[in-house]
Amino acid sequence: MRKTDFMKEMILVNKLKKEDPLELPMDEIFFENLHDKIMSSVEKAEIKPLSKWTKTWVFLEQKTVNQRAKLKKVAKLSITITSLTVGIGLIKFSVDIYKQTVISKVNLNKSLILLEARKNPIVWSELALSYQNENDFYADILSQRSIETIVEIDKVFVQSL
Repeated sequence: MRKTDFMKEMILVNKLKKEDPLELPMDEIFFENLHDKIMSSVEKAEIKPLSKWTKTWVFLEQKTVNQRAKLKKVAKLSITITSLTVGIGLIKFSVDIYKQTVISKVNLNKSLILLEARKNPIVWSELALSYQNENDFYADILSQRSIETIVEIDKVFVQSL
């Protein structure tokens, strides 16, 4: 795309050169008059002393753009790091609070169970002895029969269901 733009520009420049030829006179009087005009404008121009703050825009712009870009990068990086640190800290803090809540809840439940057990020790001892879950049931079935292979275990489970 740049190549085509360059080509178009060159064609335009060539056409303009052909259409509007400017011919400067080559005699000495023309150049002497031109020299006199330039010298008179130089004599009229005032030369002011430059301060240390006056610089050409090219040098000033390059240095400030780089410094500003560096400052922006440093600012963005510091904000990002600060945000990440605060976020990770908040996550850790919330996990710690959750763990403390769970531990205190478990301890509270244990203390409530112990209080109830102290009130009625006979009821709680019967509950502890009579507790049975599904695994205990299947373990009882397997202990009653002499089973040696996994296929036989599967058959016993299917029959008990």
